[in-house]
Amino acid sequence: MKGYGIQVDDRHAQDTVRFLNRLQVLDKNLEFVRRDGSLVIPIKRDLSTAELAEISRRSSQVKVVEATFAPSSTIPRDLRQAIGEPLPTDIFNQLPRSYDIVGDIGILELSDKLQPFSRIIAEGLMKLNPHLRLVAKKTEKTSGQYRIRGIEVITGSGSTETVHNEFSSKFHLDVASVYFNPRLSHERMRVAGQVKNGEVVVDMFAGVGTYSILIAKQQPRARIFSIDLNPSAHKYLKENVFANKLADRITTYLGDAQEFASKSPGIADRVIMNLPSDSQAFLGAAAKLLRKDGGIVHFYGFASRGEDLQNFSDAFRSGIESFGRRVVSLSFLRVIKEVGPNRVQVAIDARIV
Repeated sequence: MKGYGIQVDDRHAQDTVRFLNRLQVLDKNLEFVRRDGSLVIPIKRDLSTAELAEISRRSSQVKVVEATFAPSSTIPRDLRQAIGEPLPTDIFNQLPRSYDIVGDIGILELSDKLQPFSRIIAEGLMKLNPHLRLVAKKTEKTSGQYRIRGIEVITGSGSTETVHNEFSSKFHLDVASVYFNPRLSHERMRVAGQVKNGEVVVDMFAGVGTYSILIAKQQPRARIFSIDLNPSAHKYLKENVFANKLADRITTYLGDAQEFASKSPGIADRVIMNLPSDSQAFLGAAAKLLRKDGGIVHFYGFASRGEDLQNFSDAFRSGIESFGRRVVSLSFLRVIKEVGPNRVQVAIDARIV
């Protein structure tokens, strides 16, 4: 049927759909229409000048257009229902129960048995999440000094670059060239909420700026130094700082955190060490960065499932002490994420002098 919709650039579709949904003008009885590099989102009524201005603020390429929309099929409850194709029982029982959504890109992790069915699964994921433009699968674990995971596009259109929205912040990134984990959004906000007025924070492994930007928005009077070794991550970090209008609060640095610590000892009230695969090797740099009278370290590492967290914290304490510092207290010691069948990610908040 013919009707009117809002045409926006693919990269800003997710945010626009959410906004229209909040206004209760999104017509959920009609399917979206895809046009070259853009999405037409069906609406139930005309938008006011103020509402259109708000959408234009979110995306510069906004138009009200007439289009022919197909009736919307019922959104499936889960991936199994979305696939809707007969699959061997053993395959059906192995379908992934979780996946990552980064902006308008879905990322699957598939076992060897599921690989031949990857396209069917990817198309099901797009049915389940209509705003998705692209679905990819992980081909390698996160590794290397740049913390990049191998991915391969299964279906969809466009590049692996996207814009992810998190707590009213925008993060431009390329899922193929930077590390980004959407599942840790609440952990990032937990840390951001602890930063106090006037603090100097060093984000040692900043990536595209997820911790740094949330902190700068939560505590406008904090001063943040954001470091990353990956040139691609640093490029997006700078872009995100400007996109979120935080250039007066965040200073970016392309290079090694050890090198930065040697150049800027004793500047930090708080240090974030989000490099769980190798944080222990950078404890010396963290100790050097803290002010002479000490401060807070947010430390992340991996542990075996079922491992006594006392052993994990003891290794952290010993590492800090080997660099002439002392752990006064641990205010947080907890598993925050499962990363494999027998592997978990652990977070520590420690006051150090």
